[in-house]
Amino acid sequence: MSDETNDNEQSPEQELELDLKKLQEERDGLFERLARVTADFKNAQKRLEDDKKQAIEFANSHLITGLLPVIDNFERALSVDQGKTDVAAILKGMQVIHDQWIAALKTQHVEQIAPAVGDKFNPALHQAIMQQSSDKYKHAKEQVVTMLLQNGYIMRGRVLRPAHVAVNAIGG
Repeated sequence: MSDETNDNEQSPEQELELDLKKLQEERDGLFERLARVTADFKNAQKRLEDDKKQAIEFANSHLITGLLPVIDNFERALSVDQGKTDVAAILKGMQVIHDQWIAALKTQHVEQIAPAVGDKFNPALHQAIMQQSSDKYKHAKEQVVTMLLQNGYIMRGRVLRPAHVAVNAIGG
């Protein structure tokens, strides 16, 4: 019986060697998992960078697609026989194209800044290009718009271009 006990029992050195071998196998497995996870992470990072690059490259495609009908209408207008078209028809066609252009901008959240005469001058939205004397506003305490010279545009709260306006001369 003592022979059987000796067969099943291991020396402390053998136990330590087995434990060491198990730990080395476990370590090797963890290193392999770490290498796979690292590779997966790098691949995911590269995919995200590629997606971001593509999103930037094609960011304006929706806007451009919306503007293509406007270009089509300009091309139709340019191909009209000048001898058979009157000025009123040309102006009407230009108004249609203008309205189509503004509608395309609105789909991109671009709005016009078009202050009316008499509106308070707002330096955040308007750029005063000139001052003019005005009997109507000569006693005004603050500047008001006396003429719209060029529309401005705003997109999602950010001014793309301020409206160019004439303002009253205060005290003048």
